[in-house]
Amino acid sequence: MTSKRSFINMLIEDLKRRIWPLTLSIIGFFFALPVLALIKAESHIDSLRLGYDNLASLQESYARYTLGGSNALVIMGLIIMAALNALHGMKYLHSRQEADFYGSIPVLRTTKFAAAYINGILIAIIPYIIMYIFAFVVGLSNGLLNAAGISYGIQTMLLETAGFLLIYSFIIIAAVLTGHTAVTVAAALVLLFVLWAYALLLDGYASLFFVTRYSRSIDYTLNLSPVTLLFKMLTTDSSSLYYPVSSAISAILCVLGTVALFFVSGALIKIRPAEAAGKAMAFDKTKAVIKIIIMVPAAMAFGAFFPSLSDSNSVYGWLVFGIVMGLILAHGSIEIIYDFDFKACIRHIPSAVIGAVITAAIVIYFVFDPLGYDTKLPDRSGIENAAVYLPGINGGSYYSEISYYEDISQSDMHLKNMVLTDLDDVYTLAEAGTEYAKKYRWHGTPAPETIAYEDTPHYIEMSVILRKKNGREFKRSYFIDRNNDANFSALNNIYDTDSYKKNTYEVFMSEDRLEKYDLTVQALSYESGRFSGTSSLSKAAIKALSDALSKETAALTLDYLKEEAPVGYISLNTKPAPGSKAPNIYSIPLGYVYPSFTETLSLLNQYGITTYENPKASEIDYIINVKYTDEEEDISERIDNRAEIERLLPELVSSDFASANYAMLDVDNQTNYEVHFKKPAGQDDEDIYGSSIQYFVKKLGD
Repeated sequence: MTSKRSFINMLIEDLKRRIWPLTLSIIGFFFALPVLALIKAESHIDSLRLGYDNLASLQESYARYTLGGSNALVIMGLIIMAALNALHGMKYLHSRQEADFYGSIPVLRTTKFAAAYINGILIAIIPYIIMYIFAFVVGLSNGLLNAAGISYGIQTMLLETAGFLLIYSFIIIAAVLTGHTAVTVAAALVLLFVLWAYALLLDGYASLFFVTRYSRSIDYTLNLSPVTLLFKMLTTDSSSLYYPVSSAISAILCVLGTVALFFVSGALIKIRPAEAAGKAMAFDKTKAVIKIIIMVPAAMAFGAFFPSLSDSNSVYGWLVFGIVMGLILAHGSIEIIYDFDFKACIRHIPSAVIGAVITAAIVIYFVFDPLGYDTKLPDRSGIENAAVYLPGINGGSYYSEISYYEDISQSDMHLKNMVLTDLDDVYTLAEAGTEYAKKYRWHGTPAPETIAYEDTPHYIEMSVILRKKNGREFKRSYFIDRNNDANFSALNNIYDTDSYKKNTYEVFMSEDRLEKYDLTVQALSYESGRFSGTSSLSKAAIKALSDALSKETAALTLDYLKEEAPVGYISLNTKPAPGSKAPNIYSIPLGYVYPSFTETLSLLNQYGITTYENPKASEIDYIINVKYTDEEEDISERIDNRAEIERLLPELVSSDFASANYAMLDVDNQTNYEVHFKKPAGQDDEDIYGSSIQYFVKKLGD
């Protein structure tokens, strides 16, 4: 017979046994919140007093780094307390003496379990909330906390509490399933990270064996572990003190998952054998299942590890060796842990065989590609439109800007708004890519890229999206021979479309980004290989320059890109509009400038920006040709002859821009040309430091 009073007594009794975790929780959160808040407040007040920063910026910083998800001390404290409280609260299940004692008193198993479970939450969360309140008080008393900061702090508290509850509940169920604390730790790690580990391994095998695998972010894996999900929930846009709706949804799912795990744990407690204390696993029926769940990723990890150590093409031999070793070691280790007996490694072979079969099936899928991931294309009649991305065209020009604001890869940024309706050219390239995959997928690595001369293969990479009429997307990355006439013709046709260029070149997107992020232009910046210049311009002047750059960029052809590199790069220095919530962006790319952009270059010069196009022989003092070798010392040759300099100059392109179109323009990266310019009259070496030398590489071709 039990009562509510007996449950309360059980709570109090359990709490008395857990004074040291409570003390640790109070001390830990005291340093992570009030003490950190005092340190931040003192630092911010000094910055404000000295004029290093403004109040609005400091208020945002205090909210973000003291009360928000950027306070790593709080997050780590919650994770540590979740593990500590779960292990300490459930340790009675792993002690035969305590299990016998609680089994002999007139209290239901579930009552004792519920008391320990609830206390584990209260021991962490109550000190956490109290210390959070102190941190709020510190911020308010120093004028570092406004309404937005308070709201942000409360949101953070709710999200962190939800994440804590789910992590705690996973460790609790690991304790219920096991009979020994050391095994509980291992089981908790398995439960917390197994899905995440499977996803990473499958993604790794796809990268290793699928030649046409579309390169993508693996951010989705953060949803597969309670720990990584907590960090994802606490991620915000740098321009906002509000968490996205997805974080709130994740928090609700965490709470629902916690409730479900609580009832599952309670049900397991009812049927948990009393003699399970001291054993590795509490339930014999779970042994084989858990063993197989661990064996498969362990074997796959060993299978991927050994080929990575070898420089040879013997990928498959080392793969098989690694898998076999992984299966043997995982089987033996798990059985020894189960029975605490070294002889156990030769027992329960059937479950090991099942794990081996599952592993083999997964690996066979990646190695032999029975479903044609690399070699099959969807039926053209079911495709509505397509998109193509070539990383070697206009490469690297605005990746940092995208990564700063968008949770999206550079290729996805290119492709998401591109719509190509003429599918013939896209399928020509995709089919060429599947032929490459058929030829080289058994080599272990893609075929080596060869220098692009006439009639020789020159493979470049491209990403393709085929959008189906049913809304699904087919995504692949293909290697195609650029020097093949049919392939180059298809590439040229795609490159000349408005949709391709407007989703590839920044100049066509800059105006939209200024409006999207509510930014105003402070100045225009131009960079060349020798100098960079900045000029404050009117909106009309910037519009005129943007229009000229757009027109001349639209006129670019692939044939031209095979011969020329950019000579400069334009960006807009910006700031948020007054009163806006825009991010503190400092630069928006406008785009590369090529030698043929006469109108753009003329406008830049009119605006007082020296463009420094390709240098003239009369400006050059001498050139040093540096050839890189495998030896410790490189070979250097000084070129003073004026005729030789004039002959060489048309073949050189600036090292700063030589890789912008590496899919089209081929250069010799094994040789570097240091062009030393003549010292201007009346200037000493200090005056021209950094501009007297420019680095070039030589074009390759006929």
